[in-house]
Amino acid sequence: MLIFLSLTLMIVVAGLRYNTGRDYENYKFLYEEAPTFVESIAIDMEVGYSALVDILNSNDLKVWSFFTICAFLTYALLFYSFNNYHQLLYLGIFFYITYGFYFYSFNGVRQAVAMSFLAVGAKYIVEKKIVKYIIVIVLGGLMHKSLFVFLPFYFFIDKIKLDVKIWYVLFFISLILHFIPITDLFDLSFFTNLISDSEVDYSGYAENLNDDEGQSGQLSLGYLTRVVIGFFILYFYKRITNLDKDYIVYYNFALIGILLYNAFSHVLFMSRINYYFLFFSIFALSFIIAYLNKSRKQLTINIIMAFFVALYCYGIFIGENGVSPYQFISF
Repeated sequence: MLIFLSLTLMIVVAGLRYNTGRDYENYKFLYEEAPTFVESIAIDMEVGYSALVDILNSNDLKVWSFFTICAFLTYALLFYSFNNYHQLLYLGIFFYITYGFYFYSFNGVRQAVAMSFLAVGAKYIVEKKIVKYIIVIVLGGLMHKSLFVFLPFYFFIDKIKLDVKIWYVLFFISLILHFIPITDLFDLSFFTNLISDSEVDYSGYAENLNDDEGQSGQLSLGYLTRVVIGFFILYFYKRITNLDKDYIVYYNFALIGILLYNAFSHVLFMSRINYYFLFFSIFALSFIIAYLNKSRKQLTINIIMAFFVALYCYGIFIGENGVSPYQFISF
């Protein structure tokens, strides 16, 4: 009952919102205008998105139906991805909300759906079910094509078993790379096409926690906060992965995301792609809290949880991903 109520509440808040989320107006425009175009805007986008919009429009449903269905897919898949760790589901939901991924799902709607598909895919990597992995990646890719990048990850993500000292070295190298203006040195237009859609304008995109996007070497509050959280996750790497060999899949995804964020958070296409990796931080943080609970480190747990609640409140205060002011649709 608690799981059902939690899922329902998350869906209602996300699905029945009005003008909340930085890309809300873009999605609303695409949804309402697509049927009137000779060459539908939706046709230029992913097949899954196009089909969903066409079906809902053909039944004269308003745009809230699109947001509600996407919210259902995103959060139901998130809940299911914790199926093998059901005792940690409450922690996963907590970190999903407080670490900004819930807010992000109000903005990057289609990618949020794809991220949850990838989380389910990680479950199938652990279970060695390649067919199911391919199916969920393909289905998720129908909503956001960038997910197809992760098809080959099935074959190697669980085989990355670096010594913790190597991870520390890579962590500090990634911090150095943050100060190198990669966009001035290389043409990244090919990679940008992977995440951009012909009709969607990403020019207003900004990092979580009010980061300064587009400039290397910036040490904003958002960047420093994520670096500290990343280091915290890395600190527990050896202890957590030694507890259960299956944790390595989730931890490897998370650590790759941490390194990419440290080095390239100011590069737009890297930031968007990297949300897939950073998403697994919610699993790593859940594993850490469970470990600390078994170690009877209640004070440490309380401090961590309070910190993330403060992070959540700060996200509301700055209107992270356009989530505030929040308002429901008018019936």
